[in-house]
This record gives sequence, C-alpha cells and structure tokens, in this order.
Amino acid sequence: MGVFVFAEWAREGIHPVTYELLNEGRRLADELGVPLGAIFLGPPEARALAEGLTEYGADLVFLALDQGLSSLKDDLATEIIVQILERERPEVMLFSATSRGQALAPRVAGKMKLGLTAHCIAFEIRPEDRVLIQIRPSFGENVMAKIISRTRPQMATVRPGVFSPARRQPGRRGEVRLVEVPKFESAVKVLNFRPRKRREVELAEAKVVVAGGRGLGSKELFTRLFELADLLEGAVGATRPVCHLGWVSEDHMIGVSGQTVSPKLYLGFGISGALHHVVGIKNPGLLVAVNIDPEAPLMQKADLAVEGDVREIIPLLIQRLKEIKGMAQNKEEA
Repeated sequence: MGVFVFAEWAREGIHPVTYELLNEGRRLADELGVPLGAIFLGPPEARALAEGLTEYGADLVFLALDQGLSSLKDDLATEIIVQILERERPEVMLFSATSRGQALAPRVAGKMKLGLTAHCIAFEIRPEDRVLIQIRPSFGENVMAKIISRTRPQMATVRPGVFSPARRQPGRRGEVRLVEVPKFESAVKVLNFRPRKRREVELAEAKVVVAGGRGLGSKELFTRLFELADLLEGAVGATRPVCHLGWVSEDHMIGVSGQTVSPKLYLGFGISGALHHVVGIKNPGLLVAVNIDPEAPLMQKADLAVEGDVREIIPLLIQRLKEIKGMAQNKEEA
C-alpha cells in the first residue's frame, strides 16, 4: 500500500522535478492515509542525497545503487522498478514527464500490463473507492479529460513545473530500504556521454518569459525575442506551430507537448492562446498579451492586453529597454 514516486537522478544531483512529485505525492498519500514512497536509482555516490528525500516528505526510500544506473540503461531500471512494485503493491505510482520518466513509465506499464495516463496536470481522489482521478488536456487539446485506471497501481506521468516543490523539513526521518540490483545483461551499451550545453536561463525556471506565436509572421521577427529576453534577463518560449515551422527548437515549446512555466512576468506576442498552450502557463505573476485581435483568448486572459501590431511594438520595446539600461549604466558610472 502507498503512493510511490520515481526520484530521478540527473548526474549533477537529484532532478528538481523529484521534489514536485514528492509534494503532490505527500498530499495524495495523506488523503488516502498511506505512506509516501520514493524509488531512487542511481550511482553509489548519490546515497546521501537520496536518503535526504525523507526530509522532503518521503516515508520510505527504496534505494538501488549501482554505477550502471547512472547511465540510460532503461531495461535494467525497469526491472528494478517492477520488482519493487510487485512486492510493495502501492495504490499509485507517479513518474515525471521528463525524457527519463517518459522512457521508464511505458516500459514499467507494459511489463506489468498496467494502464498509464501521460502528462497529467492535476489529481483528485474519489473517496468512496480510493480511485485516483487523473486530469490532463484531451488529445484534441480543447477540454480537460478526467481519466481513471482499472489496473493497480494506478500509474501516471506528471508534467514538470505543474506542482510546487516540497519544502525541506530538517530532521524529518523516514525508512531507507536498500534494494539489491539484479544481475542483468542490459541491451544498452553507453559508448559516450556529451552533456547538452545549458542555456543561461532555463525556460522552466525563468522569472521572465518572452513568448511568441505564429502571429509574429516571420522567423526574423521571432529571433528578436531573444534580444528582448536578454534585456529582461529572461527566457524565450514558443507555441507549438512556431516550433513546427522551424522558427525555434522544440526546447522552447510551452504547453501540452512542451514545458510548463511559472514566471513572475509572461509576455506573449502574436499568440492566440489555444488551450494546449495556456495549460503550460501556471500561475504567472503578470500576464501581458500583445495581439492585433482583441478577442484572442490570451488577450481575454491577460492582466494587461495590448492591442497592436507586434511588428511595431517589439522593436520599440527593445529600443526603450536599451535606453533605460543605458541611462541606468550612465548613472552608476557617474
């Protein structure tokens, strides 16, 4: 019994999304009156960090440590997770919809013949039968779908950035159980590892997001958003059509198929505001929309709606910000 989450190792440390899962997992476990478990797979040097998950709400930490688990040997990781789930029989098992979580969750579900709901953004418990209601945008992306599983454990992947991270409770204790890593001949052989260059400001962590949609009209104008984002010390986001047009890589996509952002300031230029995009904007401090169409859904949702031509407004905004920064610099030098 219990609510279990997958605690992800990301080479530099425990992936931040793990703490988001622990926070929501703790809420669900408390509502069901069961323990919260975390399954951690990683290298031996990660042990201290993994044991520290008890301070973030975990009652049980299942700890599998092996150097091979630091690489993308998904078949080995699946084998370990399945063994734990078959032995412990939790009611709920949650993965994050990161590349790692999306690789492991379907493997586990397939091996155990379980249902799996992907990219959830909210959960509810139906008290009369303890069913987990899994909420996500529908495949048509115009309504929110409520999905229930007929299999146990009830499994889902969770969009990163949807839930607030758990806060550390220094001194909180839980139980740590070491899991034996089976002798397993993985089909995966890692030949080389080249980390992707990290952007100066990660989109999911940005306090300021400057986003553009197809209404910008050209890749050239969209590229100017990077200049604007630099001036605001923010990151650039995009809608799905823009990414499919090749104006920017899918790393910048916000929405159902992309990332979730929770900025203090969100600037949306030429974005209509379809549901599959706006579900990726979570609790912005100030939402500003710029569009020639005052009836666009994002304009209706915005705290500040600016009706105008983005081709004129973006260059003027960049120019004005440069002037303000220049004046501030001159003042400091004086």
